[in-house]
Amino acid sequence: MVASVSVDRQMAKGAVWMVLGRLLDRGIGLVSIVILARLLVPADFGLVGMASVVIGVIELLGTFGFEAALIQNPSAGREHYDTAWTLGVILAVMIALIQVAIAAPAASFYGEPRLEALISCLALGTLITGFENIGVIAFRKDLRFRKDFNLTFAKKIVTFMVTIPIAFVLRSYWTLVIGQIVGRLAGTILTYIVQEYRPRFSLAARRDLLHFGKWLIVTNVLNFTSNRCADFLVGKTAGARQLGLFNLSYEIATLPSSDLITPINRAIFPGYALKAADTATLRRSYLDVIGLIALIVLPAGFGIAATSSMLVPVVLGPAWIDAIPCVSLLAVYGVLLAMKANNHYVYLAMGRPWLATLLGTVQIVLLLPFVGLGAMHSGALGAASGYVVAQAIFTPISLAILCRALQLRIADLVGALYRPAIAAVGMCLAVLLAKAELGVNPINGAVLIVPLLVCVAVGALSYVTILYALWKLASKPNGPERHTLDVVQAKLWSQPAGQSASSSS
Repeated sequence: MVASVSVDRQMAKGAVWMVLGRLLDRGIGLVSIVILARLLVPADFGLVGMASVVIGVIELLGTFGFEAALIQNPSAGREHYDTAWTLGVILAVMIALIQVAIAAPAASFYGEPRLEALISCLALGTLITGFENIGVIAFRKDLRFRKDFNLTFAKKIVTFMVTIPIAFVLRSYWTLVIGQIVGRLAGTILTYIVQEYRPRFSLAARRDLLHFGKWLIVTNVLNFTSNRCADFLVGKTAGARQLGLFNLSYEIATLPSSDLITPINRAIFPGYALKAADTATLRRSYLDVIGLIALIVLPAGFGIAATSSMLVPVVLGPAWIDAIPCVSLLAVYGVLLAMKANNHYVYLAMGRPWLATLLGTVQIVLLLPFVGLGAMHSGALGAASGYVVAQAIFTPISLAILCRALQLRIADLVGALYRPAIAAVGMCLAVLLAKAELGVNPINGAVLIVPLLVCVAVGALSYVTILYALWKLASKPNGPERHTLDVVQAKLWSQPAGQSASSSS
């Protein structure tokens, strides 16, 4: 029991710390978007989006989930790490060659001759990534989350410092391509700087890794299709500009699920794996995690939806006004997506990856018709509508199956979610009222900065006030509110700087 509590504490601290750190990382990303959106046009983003989705589809051939297999296996030794690295290198070489070979047919499919050169160049990034040091997986497996974040943050800084100056010089889609390649190169080099482990060529543990990964590769294909099907459907039916609008809208609107919830999931998976043998303990940990996810994603997602008419002109500029309704819809999609994103890691920890694969198949069956019809009818806006409708159907199904797998009562799940949900709704109403009082004209982004900041302040204050009131009325139970307060107090006040730093690693 003591060990379980210790793991819970490490998971909670790691999750909150990584989210707070990720906010800083994402701040750099937003600055990059603000600059690039003013130097490039939607069609540039759409063109690179077409190339990226082709690259990503082929990369799926190598997504055997070796990282998850190493984390899930408590007895993984050097032979497993070396085999995972060797298989990664072999797959990277093969996949890069396939990407180059498919560049011309892909350009013909989209009717964009420029894609052939773009895809061939981006294939270099795939090859580079295959040589990353497999030893960095130990950071997450051993719950050393600060080191994992430092690595991700360093990659972001290097990419930003290279991409922005190039954007001012080139002012073309090549900026985005060069930025991607430099980011992958920097990431690979940094893995050998921060981790002393040196992999060797070996295939001794190939059977163990490939057996675990056979389900994950199918799941990853399904997840990729779910997340990127608009790149095919919108790009093919509506062209590069509409795809550019959709992609940047998606990136902004799904920040809570992509850049805040992802680090939480990365932090808790090793802890889930340690508790997989005890369903009751795993169930308690899941409720804590889903409560923390709701605490973060509900206000962030609904806040983006409520302020999109100000956020888009301020962040992206007047050329992107058409993205406003897409951002509002996709922010709702991001909330629905985040609320079921943790389920996948529960199934992996329980040794039931086939269940994640089955659910991924159901999601795709729902998603493709809605997104395809929407894209054909209304381009980016229609695709965004399709995402929302499909996810609104699928998320309750996914949560119901998760409850069955964990023997979790619906009442317990509702108990973990109702306070953040009510507070987020109240926050959204307060923001909409404030926006109505201020009067918003989305055409002029420059004069919207102050109203946007006012609405953000109103939203934050109202959310925290309502949440605290509900938590106090419930007699301040243990949960995400308590964990968050404990971690923030420990980081900011209770520990000396040196001790805090060491405990986070």
